[in-house]
Amino acid sequence: MPYLGTSIEAPRAIKRLLDPLTQLLGVPVAIQASANTPAWPDPGREAHAILHREFAERGECPILGDPDVIPLNGDPPTAPCPLGLTVRRFSLPLAESQTGLLTVGPYFKRDQDRQALCGRSKAADAALAILPGLTPERHAILKTFYREFAAFVGSAAKAGAAKEIFLANMSHELRTPLNGIMGMLSLLLQGELPERQRQFLELAMDASNQLLGVVNDLLEMTNISLGHLELADEPFSLRAGLAPLFTACAEQARARGLDFTATVDADVPEELSGDLTRLRQILLNLIGNAMKFTPEGAIAVRVSLQPTTANPGEAALLFCVRDTGVGIPKEKQQVIFERFAIGEHFLNKRFGKAGLGLSISKEIVEKMGGSVSLESAPGQGSAFSFCATFRRTAPSGTLSPTRPSPFICQGAVIAYAEDEPVSRLLVRRILEDRGYTPLVTESAAGLMELLSERSVDLVLMDVQMPGLDGLEITARIRSGALAGVAPDLPIIGLSAHGEAEARNRWLAAGLSDYIVKPVTRKRLLEAVETVLSRTPAANHLLSTTG
Repeated sequence: MPYLGTSIEAPRAIKRLLDPLTQLLGVPVAIQASANTPAWPDPGREAHAILHREFAERGECPILGDPDVIPLNGDPPTAPCPLGLTVRRFSLPLAESQTGLLTVGPYFKRDQDRQALCGRSKAADAALAILPGLTPERHAILKTFYREFAAFVGSAAKAGAAKEIFLANMSHELRTPLNGIMGMLSLLLQGELPERQRQFLELAMDASNQLLGVVNDLLEMTNISLGHLELADEPFSLRAGLAPLFTACAEQARARGLDFTATVDADVPEELSGDLTRLRQILLNLIGNAMKFTPEGAIAVRVSLQPTTANPGEAALLFCVRDTGVGIPKEKQQVIFERFAIGEHFLNKRFGKAGLGLSISKEIVEKMGGSVSLESAPGQGSAFSFCATFRRTAPSGTLSPTRPSPFICQGAVIAYAEDEPVSRLLVRRILEDRGYTPLVTESAAGLMELLSERSVDLVLMDVQMPGLDGLEITARIRSGALAGVAPDLPIIGLSAHGEAEARNRWLAAGLSDYIVKPVTRKRLLEAVETVLSRTPAANHLLSTTG
């Protein structure tokens, strides 16, 4: 059975599965993601409405006027159609908390009712060509089949949901050991090492980063499948926002012996509003693919403004990533956008791709209201393009906040709670090396006891420790329920849950910042220094360390 994913994908996948049978039986079938969403498509209802316009003297049809007269168990409508048409409807479980509708018909139960309507007009005859008449025997078989099919789809949806949840849980579980592996490798690489040992450690770090990329892709695709993909709408500066990405890609290209250029046309507006993070993710996937499949030559990125007569407050931008790589045969150019797909099987072994990046990029671009296109030929390289629309914004006129000095809050006391021992060691070493004073505990209960006994400048905690979770601890602090603890005490959460929904939930609960595992030295120190620099205690820390 086709993959049943989001509320948009599932009805289309089911409809494609039913199309051959629909053509064989000649009975219209429509699929809806829910009772409140339009059917996809619904030619039968349109033909039904045309017939009633042509035979207005027969009276209005209750089936067309009030869908509630059609039960959801395959029984006949509670009010008959004046023309003799009938419809059957079945509930269609699409996901754990989502129920769609399968509508079979309209069709005539008696062929003489259909024949009586022939010849009135061309429009009526065209509508009748879509709406068949069924014998009683054929009608009984049809009803039984679609009732069983609806039950089958429900079982498939439950199995699919279980698979998605399993993948999400496995991705989260893999992040914890990866956090320890990558953290220990980064600490070792900071020391003085013989060249041969450093080379081995760097290779291990590269392998860990590749594994992390696969885990992140699996988690991202799971979130998309469950309908959790949300786009931010925040102001950003386009060139400034993409410059670090292009700089990093240029360095990687040089290391591979490739030329890399990135051009933003002069007429492309600088100040926009949208999801810059997702935009960078798409570009990183496309540029990463170009590098992986380009043994020699060049990669060029161009951003241009598309002419549009739509809303003048919006800007439609075209992004193109062109390479001189191996190219993709025409017959494979649609397949590569499918999940776990790659252009050629031998490339999968040669270049080591999981086949998720393009599928994820396609999903995000479509969420942005655009589409991904491809021009390619074997041996002649490839050009991936996509269009995304952003809101134009006026320059704020305010300066970007300056980053804190690396040692602005040196000496700060940080309460750190983490139940995983490798992560505890890693984070403690990073904080100590920076000059902070970490007070480490391995449980939520230990954190509560520590806060009752010591004054601290910041709380750093895993938000999913056994016992009390981070939400409850944060709520107690913010409500002032802990004696001697300031309600505005900075709190940074750590978690393997990297999806936007989880991040937004934690920040809304009162966290000052949120770090996704695996924890990197740069991200951890940046978060700690930024949060501490915003607190009134920062002035005291500056004066005591100056």
